[in-house]
This record gives sequence, C-alpha cells and structure tokens, in this order.
Amino acid sequence: MALIFYSIYCAISIGRTWDEGFHLNQGRVILNYLLSFGKIDEQILYRENYSTLYWSFSYLITKIFPAQYSIQVSHLINLSFSLLTVIGIGKLCKELFNKDVGKIALLILLFYPLFFGHMAFNSKDTILAFSHVWIFYYVLKYLKNQNSSQKSFKYLIIVGLLSSLATGIQMVFLGSLLPILIFLPLEIFIFKIFISNKFNSKKFLIDLGKCFIVFYSSLIFFWIDAYPNIFLLPINALIETFSSEYWTGWSYNLVNGNYYNSDNVPFTYLLINFIFKSPEYLLLLYALFIIILFSKFNFYIKKFKNFKIKLLLIVSLLIFPNLILFVNPYPLYDGVRLFLWIIPYITIIPALTFFYLIKNTNLLLIKSTLSFVSILIIFFFYNFFIITPYHYTYLNVFNSKKELRYQKFENDYWGASIKELVKKSNFDKNKPILITTCGLNTHVLKQYMKNKYKNKFSIVPENKAEFIIMTNRTVKNNKPNLNRITNCFDKYGGSDVFTVKRNKLILSTIRKLN
Repeated sequence: MALIFYSIYCAISIGRTWDEGFHLNQGRVILNYLLSFGKIDEQILYRENYSTLYWSFSYLITKIFPAQYSIQVSHLINLSFSLLTVIGIGKLCKELFNKDVGKIALLILLFYPLFFGHMAFNSKDTILAFSHVWIFYYVLKYLKNQNSSQKSFKYLIIVGLLSSLATGIQMVFLGSLLPILIFLPLEIFIFKIFISNKFNSKKFLIDLGKCFIVFYSSLIFFWIDAYPNIFLLPINALIETFSSEYWTGWSYNLVNGNYYNSDNVPFTYLLINFIFKSPEYLLLLYALFIIILFSKFNFYIKKFKNFKIKLLLIVSLLIFPNLILFVNPYPLYDGVRLFLWIIPYITIIPALTFFYLIKNTNLLLIKSTLSFVSILIIFFFYNFFIITPYHYTYLNVFNSKKELRYQKFENDYWGASIKELVKKSNFDKNKPILITTCGLNTHVLKQYMKNKYKNKFSIVPENKAEFIIMTNRTVKNNKPNLNRITNCFDKYGGSDVFTVKRNKLILSTIRKLN
C-alpha cells in the first residue's frame, strides 16, 4: 500500500507535460462527434490516424471532477492502467513460468525508473505497454482454453478490444505483435505447448475472424477521419504511418553524448539507452543470466516445461525493435519512449536470474552473489527516491559526472518539471517579465506563468528577452555557418537564476541571458 500511495503522490505532484492537453482535446472532439451524431469540431488541427477510445474514456472521467483538477485526474487514470500493466507482467510470467518468477518480474517493473516515471502522464506509450502485455496473456489463455467456447470467446473479445485500444493510439502497434504472432503458431502446430487436447484449426480461423471484427469495429467507431471510407482509409493510414515522410516529431536526438537527426539514429539506439538508463543491479542480472545459461541451463529445463521455446520468444520480443531499426530506420526521439512497450519484457530475464539465485542459496558463491546484488538494489533505491517525482530522468553510474549528464542524454524531455520551476521562480512583478523558451511546450508554460504572474509576463523572441526558460532538448546551433546540433543549455549563455535539480542534474532552468 505504501508503494501505491507513493505512486499516487508522484502522479498528482508532477506537472502537465507536452501532449496531455492535446490528448484530452482529442477525447473531447471524438465524444462531441459521437454525441452530436456526426458534427466534426474543425478547431482541432491534428486528428489523422488517431482512434481515441482511451482518450475519450479519459476525458469523460475528467469531466466528472472540477476543471482545475483535470490533469491530476488524468494522471491517476493513466497510473491505474500502468499499475494494471505491472500486474499483467506478473500474471504473464506466472503463465509462462511460475508465480515466483511472476512476483519478481512484477516488482522489477514497478521500480523500473523509465516505466515508473511515465506511468502517470504518458497516455500514449503506457497504454501500448498495457495492451501488449495483456494481449500476450489472453492469447495464451485462449490457446489453453481453445475448446471451451465460452472462455475462448471471452478472451477473443478482450484481445480484439485491447488491439483496437492500442492501434488507435499508434498504428505501428500492430507491428509490435509480430514476434507473438510468429512464435505462437509454432507452439500450436509443432510443439503443442499450451494445449492438452487436439487443436481445432478450423475453429481457430473462425475465432480469428471474430477477433478481427471486434478489433476493426471498435477501432473505426472512435476514428473520425476513417468515416468517409471505413475500408480504404485505415489501410492507407497504416501504410503512411510506417513511412518516415509522414512522421512529425522532435527533429534531433542525443544518444550517449552524440547528436543525431531523429530519422537517422543508430540501430543500437535502444540498446544504448537500455545500458545507460537501467539500474545497475538489472544489468548485472542480465550478465549473470548468460553465465547461468552456459553452466546451469538444465536448472531451467527441469523447472519449466518447454523452456527453450519460451526463452526464444522472450528474446525475440527484446531484439525485434532493434531489428526494425537495422532493416528500416524508424524515427526515434525522447529516449525509449516510442518503444516503451518493450520495458515489461525487459524484466523477465532478470526475474529468471533472481529466481535461480534464491533457489540455490545453499551454495556459497550464490550467497555472495546474492549479497552483492542486494547491495546494488539498495544503492539503486537511494538514487530512485532522490529524483522523485522525475523518475524517467534516471541515469546510472555508467554515465559521466552527474552535473554533466545533460550532455549524454536528454532528461526532462516531457517538460514535467516546468510546474515546479515556475513555482520556485520569483520574478519582479513590478516590471515586465520578458521571456523566451527552448525545449518546452509554451502552452504549458503560459498556463503556469499565468497562474502565478497573471498578465505580467510576455513570451517574446530571444533577441528581446531578458530570461529564457528551458529544458535540455536538442536544437540547432545558432552560430553562423555551422550546421550542427547542440542542446538548449549549451546554446544559450547566461546565469541560471532558478532551477529544478535532482541528484546534481539540472532538469529545467530559468536563465538570465547575456
């Protein structure tokens, strides 16, 4: 319960981030469209390729409460789905292995900084993770209960709705299911892992058709732009989504101290982010797992039925995104955010490693190893709690000096600390406050500035500004004849007058310009 209350505290204390206003507005537009029987609100500028079942639901719930609490309520809704994802990985691992592995994976995911930090305010990628984990789980449940018409139909309905929920937010979600779709037929037709009775291929195809009908109808229902042609437009949208020409987002990327255009990141992008943004104890458990596989592989073979196939499936889920980047570089930015659905599966191998260690504590070497892992976990928890509530900015000890880590990776790319920054500021209200910005959502900034300073401030071009408010997002250098990328902190000279800092790392700052 203490952990739940802690996550709730983080959810309501963190500020409004980049996309939250847009997401709630999307939900409003869809609901207005449905309730008005087809009247489109043309004020919204960006609807294409979104079927906002989740955002409509979220907006509807927020309307129950006073408007000034809409963001906090939205955070709590997102948090609820994220906690269900944590439960989901536990149940999935129980289904694949046993309840002990499930409990360990559950705890690892709950305290995984990148995931914990996104739980409340990221209403895109956390929902994809939620959907992915539970789709996997219910597909397994379907295969186990295929000959039970009542149970199998229930599981198909859930899989269809979850697929619609996630695809409506991000079309490429369908591609992320490929490893599951590839390996499960092998398990069905070759290895017969999840079924005890004869598999009914004809029923499977019929059930698959039912699942598709549920998926497609619920997807289309909340998709305004698909209504002119409910068959052709969604297919075109899917094709466009996989095209870099369609993509719009942050143009530049900072990866381990190197700058890239976001549509040309190295295929090791996700691996690098994982190495430098994962807890130290987790990296050790991965290394130990490789050693165990070569020396004590029979332990897992004896404990878990068809362990080789299950391990191959998990590994395929982990390497699949990297293969995508190798074959066809997909535009990436904001760290691993766009592949956040992979993080629940990152916890499985460490969970298997920890399970081995606790089951072999009779060995002196294992006792020593477990003690060292425990020390690393305590060290991690210290660093985890001191960055409250900005856990997604976590960087491990393999990075450079704490105060210089902004030159390794972007940290507060969501602008979550702007609320705290404005609250800490103390501008002179007796004279005009002339500010410019870098690396943040000016609409969010205006909201917080207006609450504190009313109309005493103005956002102006940088040549007219006295102060600049910024995070360390990547931007173009403004020096003549130079076409290189830098970051906001290094681009603008001056002295910091108000900052939000965690563990010596500045997340956002108000700087008096030279």
